[in-house]
Amino acid sequence: EVFTNVAIEPISDEQIETFDNLRQGLDFGYAADPLAWERFHYDATRRRIYLFREIQGLNLFNREFWERVKPYNDVLTIADSAEPKSIDELRSYGMRIRGARKGPGSVEYGIKWLQSLEAIIIDPLRCPLAAKEFVNYALEVGPNGEIKSRFPDKDNHSIDAVRYGAEDD
Repeated sequence: EVFTNVAIEPISDEQIETFDNLRQGLDFGYAADPLAWERFHYDATRRRIYLFREIQGLNLFNREFWERVKPYNDVLTIADSAEPKSIDELRSYGMRIRGARKGPGSVEYGIKWLQSLEAIIIDPLRCPLAAKEFVNYALEVGPNGEIKSRFPDKDNHSIDAVRYGAEDD
């Protein structure tokens, strides 16, 4: 278990209305891996993230995604920079979006930053993919039962989206 600081609990509409430090991240996917977009509040004082909006799915074209995410265009979305063509296409529709800054060690650094938070609160009805991935994300185990020390790059789409969305923090 990588994230021992996850709490799966409902987040009320009244609580969401008080959120004033919003972030958004996007991990592209299409056929085998889902696209995952997460909207969350970062409470820097209490070092907590509240995940309360999610758009995710397989075979989701950029145009269809844009139509679903358009109501949340009040906040810049930070996306996986490995897809500059998709970023440019979404920007051409009017989306406020930029690519994430990546570099050596950025995945490990981002995951360790998320681990260091007091809590990652996820509304399971509003963000089912994030709830599933954050709870189930685990280090790989080798054939002899030894735990590998690197973070696996699978079943982590919402985790990547949150990492991108929080990269400035």
